[in-house]
Amino acid sequence: MKRSGIVVFAALVMLLAGSAIAGPPLDGAYKSVDIGGPVYVGRYTEAWSAGGAALLGGTTFNAASWDGSTLGNQWRYWCSTMPSHGSLLVNTVNSQGNGNRTYMKVFSGGYIWLSGTGPWANGDPDYPGVIDSYVEFETITYSNWIPIAAITNVQASAHFDNYPSMCMSFYIGNGSQVASTDLGNPVPPNYPGFLDPNCNPTRTLGASWDFFTITLSIVDCNIGTEDATWGAIKSMFSE
Repeated sequence: MKRSGIVVFAALVMLLAGSAIAGPPLDGAYKSVDIGGPVYVGRYTEAWSAGGAALLGGTTFNAASWDGSTLGNQWRYWCSTMPSHGSLLVNTVNSQGNGNRTYMKVFSGGYIWLSGTGPWANGDPDYPGVIDSYVEFETITYSNWIPIAAITNVQASAHFDNYPSMCMSFYIGNGSQVASTDLGNPVPPNYPGFLDPNCNPTRTLGASWDFFTITLSIVDCNIGTEDATWGAIKSMFSE
């Protein structure tokens, strides 16, 4: 083997050895701090354009972890949009306009990101990926036909860019609306921005929410097949 080949081979050995330290996020069921786990609770927004609303197509979400002072330093997911209107599942509102309505809202597209320092850490600096499915169940309470409160639960799944199998699911319960421009509430500080379907923070109408309970499950994130093998590296420099 020529000296130049040895040098390059040695560099590749070091690179491959370093990448061997990294790996897919560790398997586990990670729960939020309110139920005894290490995952931060979160805040999120749902935004719509003029003439839209939280239950209408075009609504786009933006969610991030909240450690009490900083948004998004442990996890984020954003830019998924409702392609169609929400579906009414349960309606207990009486003739006086008092009761509850529960809707199913299906979102499409969007991205997810986990910090490489989270409890799932396994060597990668971070774990970016895409959302595969996202369904939200929102219950609105009415008094005299006026919505006075809303809670939500979410079921979703995703996969990571470098680990193509769909290996993560997350469940969010007890989400509570804290403000809505439809109700004349001011937009509170320290919440994710209102996004449009192109992921730009151009919208001014929407609602802000708190998440109180999160369970994130990671199981069997496989490494992509494009990774080089030792044999392939060595064969590049054989005489």
